[in-house]
Amino acid sequence: MPRSDALLSVRGLRVGFDGVDVVRGLSFDVLPGEVLALVGESGAGKSLTARALLGMVPRGATAAGRVLLRGSPVTPADWGRRIALVPQDALSALSPVHPVGDQLALAVRSVQGLSRKDARLRAREALSEVGIPAAKSGSLPHEFSGGMRQRAVLAMALVNRPDVVVADEPTTALDPATQDMVLGLLRERCSATGASLVLVTHALDVVRAHADRMAVLYAGALAEYGPVDRVFARPLAPYTAGLLATLPSGPRPPKTRLLVVPGRPPAPGEPAAGCAFAPRCARATDHCRTERPEPRPLDGRTVACHHAALETT
Repeated sequence: MPRSDALLSVRGLRVGFDGVDVVRGLSFDVLPGEVLALVGESGAGKSLTARALLGMVPRGATAAGRVLLRGSPVTPADWGRRIALVPQDALSALSPVHPVGDQLALAVRSVQGLSRKDARLRAREALSEVGIPAAKSGSLPHEFSGGMRQRAVLAMALVNRPDVVVADEPTTALDPATQDMVLGLLRERCSATGASLVLVTHALDVVRAHADRMAVLYAGALAEYGPVDRVFARPLAPYTAGLLATLPSGPRPPKTRLLVVPGRPPAPGEPAAGCAFAPRCARATDHCRTERPEPRPLDGRTVACHHAALETT
């Protein structure tokens, strides 16, 4: 059952193509005002999960399960009003032939029904909130730097004060300094408006700096889910431990190689009778190879691993 205090509840989410599930039965909650990070290797199903939260699965995909926002199913009528998306590529998200301020004003009018004048005022206000001068509202997207375009997309997502913002790798194309600035601004603006944030990222340092809880995905399923500080301090799933071991914890000697998780994730539809991570796991047993572990509560979080109980001893 969804948590009574959850703002967004996801239960048994499945997304597939041609009968093959890519997202496999995810369940998690997003609490009011928190930042939840979805993490995992490329192909883990992070972005597909993010789109499914809004009901924006790709053409040809099928989705099942429940996504509830304040107890009600998310519908297209909620887009921009109750739940909003910050896409990965800001340039493709903005119309190249319309001023940025006009695009924000249109988003305001379509949701709030304001007059043109009031919508333009709200658009300028939203741009100012993310550090873009109101005088820039008449500029076209190509006249903005990459960082400014990403801030404009943040403004568009937040302009109608949604309850939940889903950010899909929002800083991939930016340099590290601009990345940190944009992520800090995103969290600050969500906090100011009372919105919760679902942050899709592969960058563990970003998770540690900006998230409250994290959901670790592997092959479209949940490996571990819990508070960031607890997961970083003591990962229970071997996959989570492997991911965290790849994160530099401080200065490294010259020519020292970063650790990697050996092997590769299974392709969608690749047979896996037991745990999908078993072929890459040093602790895998015959039990792991024949029986899939189900997510279960343990040590204040949720983990899917037959060996997780041993990690707490």
